[in-house]
Amino acid sequence: DVFITTKIVPYGFNDYDAAIDECIEALGLDYIDLLLIHQQGTDEKELYAAIERAVENGKVRSLGISNYYTQEDFERITENATIMPAVIQNENHIFYQNTEFQNYVKQFGTIIEYPFGGRGHTSDSMNNETILAIAEAHGKTGAQVILRWQLQAGYIAIPSSSNPDHIAENYDIFDFELSSE
Repeated sequence: DVFITTKIVPYGFNDYDAAIDECIEALGLDYIDLLLIHQQGTDEKELYAAIERAVENGKVRSLGISNYYTQEDFERITENATIMPAVIQNENHIFYQNTEFQNYVKQFGTIIEYPFGGRGHTSDSMNNETILAIAEAHGKTGAQVILRWQLQAGYIAIPSSSNPDHIAENYDIFDFELSSE
């Protein structure tokens, strides 16, 4: 019922295998569903290899990376990989789509995910004139249109809310489709 994702930065640890074990213990779990390398850093390849070992040992179910925005960044971190990232958590919203990178990583079975809205773009996105016009045409909210766009475009959207009405609204996006127009 719950899918746990956490991140580790690729610097500041002497032993990444131990750092992963500490994450699991701190969360009170037997394993982590998705472990992300938080960002690029000096020890990114050492951390990547440690996460691969954790996947092989059943301590982590899926490996991912975060804040890798270019093909060159992706190729550098996966150069010696035996497991390709399941997910890249990157900024992604109507004002920054980076579809070229999305299409590139798709060949490796890697999907882009991002929390709904983007860094400081939630209000700008949901109140965008074009988004609101599309929402009105479908009898939906701006948030629902953006979530539907992310879903149809092949991204993993992570909407968040503590408001039960907004949570239900965020889920109510499967009864309409956006046209390419």
